[in-house]
Amino acid sequence: MRAPTLAPGAELVAVANIADPGAVVCYVGEIPLIVTRRGAAVAAFRNICPHAGYPLQRADGRIVVQDGHYLVCGGHGASFVLASGACAGGPCNGVGLTPVAVIVRDGLVVTA
Repeated sequence: MRAPTLAPGAELVAVANIADPGAVVCYVGEIPLIVTRRGAAVAAFRNICPHAGYPLQRADGRIVVQDGHYLVCGGHGASFVLASGACAGGPCNGVGLTPVAVIVRDGLVVTA
């Protein structure tokens, strides 16, 4: 899957609004993203499970973060490393999430 093309500087979310560890769904236009946090480390990924093309959040909108280390897809249970998006198990069969370059600027996560 090709990484989404995003203009630099798009504000996604305040770091303070992401649980530690945790993840939230954000949008840049119509492009759905997941922004993750573990301590000071922040990462972002396209919100599409490589297994079936579903968004990762559950029907109630929550993103499941298991054991503080893994994102779990609400569709079929594929799991991904919170910090890297690498496949950690389940039906993703070794295919990780598509990363999106971000930086933290003045407490906000923005596209890089």
